[in-house]
Amino acid sequence: MASPRPLLSRLKALPPHRFDALLGLVVYVEICFELVFLAPLEGAELPAALALASLFGLGVALRRRLPVAAICLAALGFLTGDLLGPEVTDNVLVPFFVVIFVAFSVGAHTEGLRLAVAFVLGAGLVVAAAVADDYPDEAASFVFSVTFAIGAPMLFGQVMRNRSRLNHALREKAQRAEAERAEEAEAAAAEERTRIGSELHDVVAHALSAMTVQATAARRLAAGDPDHAKAAFAAVEGTGREALTELRRLLGVLRKEDEELALAPQPSLANIDGLARRAGAAGLPVDVTVTGPARRLPAGVDLTAYRVVQEALGRAREAGGAGRAAVTVAYGAEDVSIEIRDDGGAQGRALLGTRERVAVYGGELATAAAEDGGWRVTARLPAETAP
Repeated sequence: MASPRPLLSRLKALPPHRFDALLGLVVYVEICFELVFLAPLEGAELPAALALASLFGLGVALRRRLPVAAICLAALGFLTGDLLGPEVTDNVLVPFFVVIFVAFSVGAHTEGLRLAVAFVLGAGLVVAAAVADDYPDEAASFVFSVTFAIGAPMLFGQVMRNRSRLNHALREKAQRAEAERAEEAEAAAAEERTRIGSELHDVVAHALSAMTVQATAARRLAAGDPDHAKAAFAAVEGTGREALTELRRLLGVLRKEDEELALAPQPSLANIDGLARRAGAAGLPVDVTVTGPARRLPAGVDLTAYRVVQEALGRAREAGGAGRAAVTVAYGAEDVSIEIRDDGGAQGRALLGTRERVAVYGGELATAAAEDGGWRVTARLPAETAP
């Protein structure tokens, strides 16, 4: 037996107007079936009733293109059925539900004056049908017919229409916000890459200057003190390797060619105490803890670690709170770990640019709310950078 899923998929893929036409045909066939096999009609009554069924089919087929005409056709068919007598109204049930469905469609696909006109016309025809049937004419029956068959379905259709609009607007707003966040992240990453390029340029320039000084000293010592000259040449070699490593990183980082380069000495983890004093003077007391034997880090890694602490403390001052922070630097055998805790809120803690800077050196950075309150920034950077 074939699965019904392909059929349902094909029905969903139909254009709305073609789907409505197919649905109207199904309604017409079903009402004809009820008239032929359930309603005791004789003579010319049966052809008249079959012609009546076409009004419901047309009403369903036009429910989106011509909603006012659709509700008129469905309600007129309901009125004509009552005029034909109890043989139709007592044995054929689908027409009543078709009127409700078309009224809902009118509410879901139209509004304003057209909706008001559709309600008035549909309510008038339903009241006329209530007058034409064989049941007692009471005010309650008229109110119930108009409310249940016309008013309530149209109101529900309007609710669904407004809900769909709201969902669409919220979806568009979410997409715009996501696009804006992506643009902000990209801009922050580009800005940080520019800054990284500038700073790596300074690191390489410093290393090359040191190599020049060391090579000059080695040349002078080569004749009179070969042992010291070998040590000087070894220092030149080590500095050159480090400079080449940083230069390769520099080539992979985008930077602005026309930006002036700051030539001041680059900060490092050795300057954390000074950074803490400046933060305290700005209103954020900072406790600094260093664990493990301090070691010399590659210049780029050292600078990046300093920037992580600097950026985290800057965001902590902006976030507010009781006004305290703690910085822990842990030197390991293969990496250096940094943790910055403060008691501020979570606003503005993305650190997108800093995350980009840490990623350049193969490190990891995480930001999250601390378990005991406040905010926590952790970073891990390799103590030795790969070439």
